[in-house]
Amino acid sequence: MRAVAVLKTGDTPELMELPVPRPAPGEVLVEMSAGSVNPIDVGIAGGYFEGQMPHVFPLVLGVDGAGRVSEVGEGVHGLEPGDVVHGQFLRTPMGNGTFADYAVVTQFPDRGALQRVPDGMSAEVAAALPTSGMTALGAIEAMGLRAGQSILIVGATGGVGVFAVQLAAALGAEVIATARPDADAWIRQLGAAETIDYTAVDMIAQVRRTHPGGIDAFFDLTRDQDRFSQCAGLVRDAGVAVSATFTAAPELLASERIAVSNFLMRDKPDLLARITAEAASGRITVPIQQIVMLDQVPEALARSTAGGARGKTIVRI
Repeated sequence: MRAVAVLKTGDTPELMELPVPRPAPGEVLVEMSAGSVNPIDVGIAGGYFEGQMPHVFPLVLGVDGAGRVSEVGEGVHGLEPGDVVHGQFLRTPMGNGTFADYAVVTQFPDRGALQRVPDGMSAEVAAALPTSGMTALGAIEAMGLRAGQSILIVGATGGVGVFAVQLAAALGAEVIATARPDADAWIRQLGAAETIDYTAVDMIAQVRRTHPGGIDAFFDLTRDQDRFSQCAGLVRDAGVAVSATFTAAPELLASERIAVSNFLMRDKPDLLARITAEAASGRITVPIQQIVMLDQVPEALARSTAGGARGKTIVRI
């Protein structure tokens, strides 16, 4: 089968020919139709998780995907060959990814989630939802946002950000979103009430001007620890600051003035079911920036590190 993989962490991802995996007991073999690019893919290729969980090589990349069940292992219940499924395929050992013709996932994994795709939902939309949608939904709910409160979302135009903007706006919150000029109108259509061109102005100063009394919440999707600390200072007493990339420093996590946390996703099957229902009902939009083919994944991963994303990059397999 074709697969985008690395022979060792730190290598440049490349398209390879690898054997089709076989499902062990409790596992499901999925013939992939689509995957989606997430920042975690670059981290996995670079060795971010080495030492934290076992890896297998060649290490096939991709954590999100949609496809058709090809084979089920002994002990699998409720799924059978022919079922159309999607989910987060992140599992131990690391390296059985979705950027391939076939991928194996455990039915009830400790880290992922696999569910049937609703009737009428495209493989591209289904593949876009898992990691980004689950992260946005879980984090926004953990903040306890209420109607009329304000939230600053840094990284608002990326994969998680586009869902977070919509979910926060649906709660009635005032969303302040970072966006370059060419994305300003687009992110406002998704629910942002105010935008900040972080390439042209001092973001901290602008928020202080427009919200002199502070903001209620801050959600950070970037990896700038210093900026996270500065933005957390914009949050009024008893507010909340959350990082999706574990950039909240220990001294901030110990703050008694505001609630600070590094978001860790829990109960993934429930989150996937609910974010999928939001998309299937039309209550949220799934913005797809571009669709690439499997042999274009290495270039798409390289582009993803440059910033300036406009929603999700989908891999058609």
